Amino acid sequence: MKRSRYVVLDHLKELVENQEKVTTNDVAESTHLSRNVVTTYLSQLLNEGLVKKSGTRPVFWQPNNESADAFSGFIGAQGSLEAEIAECKAAVTYPPKGFPILITGESGVGKSYLASLIHQYAVEEKVIEPSAKFVTLNCADYANNPELLSSVLFGYRKGAFTGAEKDTEGLVQQADGGFLFLDEVHRLNSENQEKLFTLLDLGQYYPLGEKEQAVKVDLRFIFATTESLDESLLRTFQRRVPMTVKLPAFHRRPIHERLEIIFDNFVREAKNLDKDFELGLTEIFSLINRQYKGNLGDVKNQVRLLCARAFMEQKKESVLCVGEMKEGLIFLSKETVSSTLTERLFRQSFSDFLNEVFVPEKIHDMNECRFLIRKEIKKIRRQLQQQSTSTLILASFVQQLSDQANAFCEQYGIFTQLQEEDLQEAALIVALFLESTFSLKDHAVIEKIKTTYPRSYYLMGRFIERIQDPFKLGNEQIDVLQCLLLFILIGEEFQIIEKIPFYCLLLSHGTMASSIQRIVNSLCHTYLFEAFDMPVDASIKEISTEVETFLQKQNRRDQEVILLFDMGSLSQMYKEIKKQSNADLMVINNLTTSMALDIGLQVQQQQPFKEIAKKAEHYSEMTNVQYFEGLSQNRNIIVSCMSGVGLSEEIKTIMLDSLAEATEIITMDYKDLKQTLNSHDLAYFANTQMILTTTDIDTFEELSIINIYDVMEPEGAALVKQLLIENGESEIACDRLLEQFLQFFTIEGIGARLQFLNPEIVIKEVQEIVEKYQQYYELTVTGRDKLNLYMHIALMIERMMVSSRRGEESHVEEKISDAQRKEFYSVSRNIFHAVERKYNIHVDDYELSLMYELLNMQF
Repeated sequence: MKRSRYVVLDHLKELVENQEKVTTNDVAESTHLSRNVVTTYLSQLLNEGLVKKSGTRPVFWQPNNESADAFSGFIGAQGSLEAEIAECKAAVTYPPKGFPILITGESGVGKSYLASLIHQYAVEEKVIEPSAKFVTLNCADYANNPELLSSVLFGYRKGAFTGAEKDTEGLVQQADGGFLFLDEVHRLNSENQEKLFTLLDLGQYYPLGEKEQAVKVDLRFIFATTESLDESLLRTFQRRVPMTVKLPAFHRRPIHERLEIIFDNFVREAKNLDKDFELGLTEIFSLINRQYKGNLGDVKNQVRLLCARAFMEQKKESVLCVGEMKEGLIFLSKETVSSTLTERLFRQSFSDFLNEVFVPEKIHDMNECRFLIRKEIKKIRRQLQQQSTSTLILASFVQQLSDQANAFCEQYGIFTQLQEEDLQEAALIVALFLESTFSLKDHAVIEKIKTTYPRSYYLMGRFIERIQDPFKLGNEQIDVLQCLLLFILIGEEFQIIEKIPFYCLLLSHGTMASSIQRIVNSLCHTYLFEAFDMPVDASIKEISTEVETFLQKQNRRDQEVILLFDMGSLSQMYKEIKKQSNADLMVINNLTTSMALDIGLQVQQQQPFKEIAKKAEHYSEMTNVQYFEGLSQNRNIIVSCMSGVGLSEEIKTIMLDSLAEATEIITMDYKDLKQTLNSHDLAYFANTQMILTTTDIDTFEELSIINIYDVMEPEGAALVKQLLIENGESEIACDRLLEQFLQFFTIEGIGARLQFLNPEIVIKEVQEIVEKYQQYYELTVTGRDKLNLYMHIALMIERMMVSSRRGEESHVEEKISDAQRKEFYSVSRNIFHAVERKYNIHVDDYELSLMYELLNMQF
């Protein structure tokens, strides 16, 4: 089906046959279009070199026959396939004899038709004679008989084989001076592909049975295939065909081109049946959005089937109805070819209008900008009302936008007040951008819109990502389209959207984040959360990159960020994400719908950032929150014991009973403490007054790390007392704490910590174990270290008795590399053998590694 301007060109050609001079009014009367519409189309034809004009008042028009083009009526030649057609033209006209062309694409996309147009174009360009032939061979017909294919292609000499009674020329000879089109070229086997090399390289070949005299020919090649080139064609063959043109499947075409293809088929059937058609919009939408295995061939068959049904049911009617008429219809005449939306009116005037509206002093008034844009769009819509096909295409665009807007509303909670008129205006804007570029004189105004409406601009970017593929939108000037749709679709909702004070993010494995986002945004009726569904193996760095990209798109690094996630370390996540933001950051290592909804409602109610953070700390025992730099914002003391968090909690209880409430006591697993010290700098522990451990640790000199058993010695007790007094504790509180420590770290104190073992018996067994280590290694363990060992081994025995690993091998085997450690493990197994048998426990490699850490400093 021809585009509107080419229909005008056809009418102009008919008019000049009967009258010498043709005016704009003459063409308008002939086409039944308004004078303004015809003027626009004639101007476009003039720019393409297809018409000539003369005179001033009135202006006279004539076809420029010298500029006729075989591809002019090819759907997509001035649209999505413009680059491909340009390549075909270049391949034909390149001196001295052009290039071979390989056309690829699925079955039924129009490869054969394009090949015939290439031949026609070559005739028009006079690179071949008008009488030059276009010879076609479908290689699939001879795929199972390569020798027969050779004889068909190259011909044969008399006597070349049984039945060869005379010299017979092949298709190559028949195509001499013209084009040979080999369809389904992938069905040529390797041998037959190689036979073409000499013909492609030298322009000569040997007929079957001829070995002496080569036959010279002057022909051009077009090949076509539905298969992958690397899988079906020799690399040496591909190198000889430098020009490859790919035709897209029907469903990959822009929507307006799909409509043209469908209408083209209906017009053909209308002429065949000598009937006009009324087409239901629902039926047309179904044809547009369907995927056809056979592409254009299936489209043709489907249209013929619909027409056949309508003809059978309505033979006596002059107008056949196709589809349901309830939701609107389109009239299609057998006498005229419908116009399309792609050649729009007032493109230049619309571009001028944009430059009038998109100026810094106007964009701050959202309502004023929206009013002016809608006013201009309505003006264009009035000019299009008489074009039935344009109306249908707009209706189709509206349907597509409506579907995408509904899905977007579910995800982001916006577009809840969207009206049909808003969608119609947005559809026309999208149509205008399909084949036109609108340049702004002051492009800085785009940046101004980004900063004035950052959240709304981001949302429109996400929406355009959704519609870019269905509408086949290019990337040129996409930011201008983004701004226009912002004013039309978001409209007054921007006040709510831009009022949200924080950026709220959800990250998860799988699709949980987007699912929760959909629920919360929908319930809150606005855009609160963005979601990132990450792969299971995503690293903290990859997650950080996603967040960084998001913040860059917002064009705001000074706004607070709330992040809920279900993966990775809380402190590591905070540290990585904090690099991307210049404002406060809150990270929560738990992600549930109820939690996200509660935070979303607080954000919507403009609750202060720190109030939200403090409330989040009390969601559940499984939830940890970090919203500050460092381990804690409060003055704190860290307690970490190698024997386990249980002992650390006991020490914490003693300290809380003795010290002021202002000091926060933080208990940590020993290995977690070592990892934390290794992965952070000193600033992370800015509010940490001291670290109490049961094992010495080498780390920052500026950080006070005290072995808790040193408290039983004068120097250690004095140091702890000094640090506590500097922290604001009273001398009485310090003395009370030291006394409780001394009482706790006695043998009787150890017994008091045991839950069900007999202290007198187990402590004797522990003493025997320690003595065996001293005897074997010839050690002298001091009272402090001995108490440490007593405490550790006694609690270890009881812990192993109730552990799920009791009597089992450890799931994590220690990798023992040095001889000293190997010896220690062997000796330890002998030392613990009696205890293991008595209590039915197994002291695994993990427990032995802790023992090694405790005794290693004595070796």
